[in-house]
Amino acid sequence: MLTAQRAPERIVGGSSYRQDMGVSVCVHGTPGQSLLEEGARKFGAADASRGAFIERAVARALETWLSRRPDCAGLHLFHDLRGFRNVTGHGLGPVSLGRANIDHVVLSGVQWLLIDSKGPGAGTLTTDPAGKGVLIGPDGTSEPQRWMDSMRERSAAGVLFRLTGLPGWPVWVFPDVTTLDIPGMGKARAFSRHGSVTKISDVYSGSLDKAMPVPQPAADPDAVAALARYVREPVGGGRAEGAS
Repeated sequence: MLTAQRAPERIVGGSSYRQDMGVSVCVHGTPGQSLLEEGARKFGAADASRGAFIERAVARALETWLSRRPDCAGLHLFHDLRGFRNVTGHGLGPVSLGRANIDHVVLSGVQWLLIDSKGPGAGTLTTDPAGKGVLIGPDGTSEPQRWMDSMRERSAAGVLFRLTGLPGWPVWVFPDVTTLDIPGMGKARAFSRHGSVTKISDVYSGSLDKAMPVPQPAADPDAVAALARYVREPVGGGRAEGAS
C-alpha cells in the first residue's frame, strides 16, 4: 500500500509506452453524465456545463494514458459512479455518499485510483490564513474552493475498499491553467491525509504511472462487477460501455 503523506504530492511527466494504442483499456460509463443530467439545478447551467467539460477532458487523458500502457488489457476505467448508499463489505459497516458521485476510478488487480476532476479556472489554488481553500485569480480576487474544506474523498475511498477489498490512492486532476501552490494546498482539510495532484497534460505524458506502477495484474472480475453496478445508463437509451 502506498505511504500516506501530510500534503499533496504533485506528480508530473512520466513515460509513454507506445503510440499505436492497438489495445484499449476497458471503459465503463460516461464522464460528466451526472452534471449534464442533474447539475444545472444544483450549480447552475454554466457551471454544470463547465464541470462536465472538465470531466470529459480528464477522461480523455486517462483513457489515452492507460491505453498506452503494456498492461492496459487488464485495467478498467470507470466514469461517473453514483448511488452509493449503505455500502458494506470486507467486515466494515455501511458508508453512504448521498447524492455525490465519484468522477473516475482506475482499477487493477491489486489497487485502485480514485480520481477527482477539478476545474477551478485560471489562477493559483491555495489556502487563506484560516486554512480554507481559495483560488486567487489573475486580478487578485479570491474565490472560495469549498471542496478543499471537506474530506469527501476519505468516504469515497472507504466505499471503494468495501466494494473491492483493495487499497488505493486519491488523485486530483486540474487544467493546465490552474497553478498549484503545493505548500498552501497542504494546509487544506482535503489534503490532510494523503493524495496526489497533477495536471491534464501530465496525465497524457504518464504522470500517474507513479501512483499505479507498471505492470499491474488484471482486475478481478468480481471487483469489476461490484463497481460496474454503480455506473448508470445514459438518459435516452444505450448502455454505458462495459457496464453489466
